[in-house]
Amino acid sequence: MLDAHVYSLPARLRDPAVDLPPGDEAVARAIHRHPEGPYALSLSAPEAIRESMDRCGIRRSVLVSFPWDSPGLCRENNDHVLGQAAADPRFLAVCSARPGLPGWEEEVRRTLAAGAAGIKINPVWQHLELDGPEVLELAALAEEAGTFLMVHVDHAYRRSPASPARLFALAERRPGLRILAAHLGGLLGLYALHPPVARTLANVWFDTAVSSTLEMVGFCHRAGLAERLVFGSDFPFNHCHDQITVLEGLRRLGLPPVDLEALLEGNFLRLAKLDPEERP
Repeated sequence: MLDAHVYSLPARLRDPAVDLPPGDEAVARAIHRHPEGPYALSLSAPEAIRESMDRCGIRRSVLVSFPWDSPGLCRENNDHVLGQAAADPRFLAVCSARPGLPGWEEEVRRTLAAGAAGIKINPVWQHLELDGPEVLELAALAEEAGTFLMVHVDHAYRRSPASPARLFALAERRPGLRILAAHLGGLLGLYALHPPVARTLANVWFDTAVSSTLEMVGFCHRAGLAERLVFGSDFPFNHCHDQITVLEGLRRLGLPPVDLEALLEGNFLRLAKLDPEERP
């Protein structure tokens, strides 16, 4: 099993009292000043992630760098997840970048050269639009580099710079780009039932970071997405602050065993173009 959506922060950024720049106020509000923030932040330490993996029987986890608005914080978090992945074969790294600000292209190329499996952005936190010019530039670079772009997608009922409609527009503009849409892509994948939309979404995978509404994964499976659903818990910043709740919820969906096995590992390996025979 492989959890493709796990956050790990360096010790300084795990401190609830850390002084974050004004551009990252959204992170401070959502995470550091949240009533459950100190507990969740403590679980983003690598040793806490390993303990959770051991309890769940999870073989590997993808450590995702927070998509900070500050390029300096992106680099600091990127160095942390890259270092953990280099030191422990149970970890892979997905790094973050803030397109549109000086040095972002160099940071993307640096992290990919250092072994990052993909690049993560969150337009809400980073003051971007998912189909805006800065993200389209990043998408072009990711496609050229042969990597995937992991994107935060908001709820369908919200007016958001990371709305499902903007995800669709991004996929339409960059059909060759492999995209991992977090949070089931705001349920955009249900429109795989509509052939014209399905064609546009052919290169979009959807992770299961919907810990409080996991029934939605079953809906997406029935819409024909069995080969592009990816186990992602959003640990430790999901509602339950664990991986086991998501894992057990997925198992209760009653998916065919071959589809569940693909969801729990194989689909991500295809997305990231990783060798399934490589074992940590």
